[in-house]
Amino acid sequence: MPRFINKKDPNENANDGRMIFFSKAPVQGAETETGLKSSEPGHKTEFERILGDSDEAFQSKNPLQVEDRYMMLTGIIEDERKELSNIQELIRKRSETLDAAKKLLRERQNLLQTHLDRRLNKFTVVGEMSSKMVHDIKNPLTVIKVQVDLLKLRYSKEEDTTLLNSLDRMAQAVNGISNQINDILNFIRETPSAFENNSILKILTDSIACIDKPNNVSIELPESDLTVPCDATKLQRVFGNMIANSIQALEKGGTITIGLSEHDGSVLVQISDSGPGIPTEILPKIFDPLFTTKSDGTGLGLSTCKKIIEEEHNGSISVKNNPTTFTIKIPKNPQ
Repeated sequence: MPRFINKKDPNENANDGRMIFFSKAPVQGAETETGLKSSEPGHKTEFERILGDSDEAFQSKNPLQVEDRYMMLTGIIEDERKELSNIQELIRKRSETLDAAKKLLRERQNLLQTHLDRRLNKFTVVGEMSSKMVHDIKNPLTVIKVQVDLLKLRYSKEEDTTLLNSLDRMAQAVNGISNQINDILNFIRETPSAFENNSILKILTDSIACIDKPNNVSIELPESDLTVPCDATKLQRVFGNMIANSIQALEKGGTITIGLSEHDGSVLVQISDSGPGIPTEILPKIFDPLFTTKSDGTGLGLSTCKKIIEEEHNGSISVKNNPTTFTIKIPKNPQ
């Protein structure tokens, strides 16, 4: 530590009692005021550690020894330089390889995008042509249906059962074609959804009113009602398709039970029937487009229902056996 000496000024009156202090220079190896030592025995620089001697000892060595040390350092530096050069070359080659891979990936992406664009354009053209053809077929079918209905009305009191049976078969054939056309139109047509708060019970009732229900099939509606924001027209199409499928499964008659409940912020509509059930091997495929087990089916009905519920209403649709039950889940907040 620095030492301070108190020395009085000979002229005490001149300094007004002030005292002047002088300090001695710190001894070698002592700590300074900052707490650091001016020099530490044994402390060596990186260069000194490599040489193994202090500057004075190094300078006093034989010139040949100095040259040997110098050559050793030069060799170490040269080896490090070569190693660094090798690393830089490796990085350069890896970078070139990466750039080539990126270029190839971009070329493949552009090729794939071009291919997809062509396919999409084809599908767009096919969809437009299909829509036009369907409309062109549907118009004369409507005329045929009206004429068949008029003939049935005119000859309803006749005793010619052969004629009446023929008219019935004609009407069924026209209805079958019309249903297929409607399935195709509903599948390819893109229409915006109009969401409003609607009564599920009313949509179910309207759906049943549009279905030709045989007398040996009964439909049990839910006793309570729930309201949910939805597109009523599209949900009516879904419910109508579900109920129509259940009716077709009840060849010998039976009961269709519709349940309505609320769970985790969603409305659940369950449509069950007392039919024989869906074969286990085809159960996972029934929502696939174009998959059907009916001779006059298009395989688009259930896939359209899935699209309406999942893509447009942000819900879900599923099916299980024992008994055959379709469960439609519609969230109260579709966003």
